[in-house]
Amino acid sequence: MKPARASMALLAIQLVLVSSIAAKYLIDRSHNPHAWARAVVYDPESIMRGRYLSIPLYADACSLPASQTRTDVANANNVPGYLDMADGSTFLQGKVGVRNGRLSVLQIERTKTDSGDQALIWPQSGNCDEVELWTPVDLYLSETAKSPFPLQKGQDLWVQVTVPPSGPPRPISLAIQSADGKWQPLNFR
Repeated sequence: MKPARASMALLAIQLVLVSSIAAKYLIDRSHNPHAWARAVVYDPESIMRGRYLSIPLYADACSLPASQTRTDVANANNVPGYLDMADGSTFLQGKVGVRNGRLSVLQIERTKTDSGDQALIWPQSGNCDEVELWTPVDLYLSETAKSPFPLQKGQDLWVQVTVPPSGPPRPISLAIQSADGKWQPLNFR
């Protein structure tokens, strides 16, 4: 095969692979539920990563029965694979999904499984609306987008995510909620 034909064949294969991944994400975005999750941002611009935001998400676990959460968090050390963190928070696994338009913990797993559950960090304070997903999501900011960071006092960052059946949530958009409750969508493209 001539080098030009081999190069074109390789290019075609790469385009098919990349297009199939993009198609999968588009299908996921159109078929899976969307939710808003409170978030924080650290390291908004890194020399090595460029303008990727690494965003830890917080899920709401307040709709879980109080007896279940107290028992599961208190007994986490007795479950293989669970542990207490150095800051007093507890590492658990659970299923996340959408409840009332927000990213929520739907159930806490009593045993460590590899069934697509999310690793969760239950805060030492016990606040049920501050359960952090162990794995942060990454979101790219284009070079021309104006960075809103650092946030002003009283502002909260919110991320709209697609929640697939398994795997971590995928970010779609950002918004800032001011102290007076007003939402300001961010154009980060």
